Amino acid sequence: MAKKKEYRQGAVVWLQVTDYMHGWLDWELGCEVQAHGQRVLSVQHLKGAREVLRMETVEDMMEKQPLGIAISATRRNCFDAGLKISPETMRDVYGVTKEALALYVPIECPKLCLTRNGVLRPWTLDVCFSKEQARAMQRLLRTEFWAAVERFDREFAEEEEGRKYAAREMIEEFCTETRTPDLYVEAIRREWQRRRQRKVES
Repeated sequence: MAKKKEYRQGAVVWLQVTDYMHGWLDWELGCEVQAHGQRVLSVQHLKGAREVLRMETVEDMMEKQPLGIAISATRRNCFDAGLKISPETMRDVYGVTKEALALYVPIECPKLCLTRNGVLRPWTLDVCFSKEQARAMQRLLRTEFWAAVERFDREFAEEEEGRKYAAREMIEEFCTETRTPDLYVEAIRREWQRRRQRKVES
């Protein structure tokens, strides 16, 4: 069997995303290229993604906070190296653990980035999303995720031909199809029902 290609060069940023979305993100947006054993997510075709990726970026190796809502490829590489040497030191000094890093997904980025000075430069491994940019990308992915759940619910209802079904039943099928672990079924169901209730009330 051919060894999977590891993502060693190119533009990638690690973004913190709600854990129950990871299965769908990998299933829907994951490409063949990998970074630290995870499939890199290709997002540039999504509506609004280009505008987000053209927002101001930062070089996070200059930032004081070790773990922000986004981290550069270089910083992620440093964290992984540190965890291999001394997980206790990484946890106690920097607040970095394998569990914390598990919340991040690799996002494929364009060749150019916009610096704080408004200059276009190559998107190197040191470049990271700014806070505003990271939050915008989180919102975009969250919107895409719940739109996918809504589409799945409509299709599920059509297949059931009017039969009443519990939201959990639909979510379980959604998780099975998108290779999302069963342990996230309840969290997705709760948020799905909250969102539907807000629509009813608005």
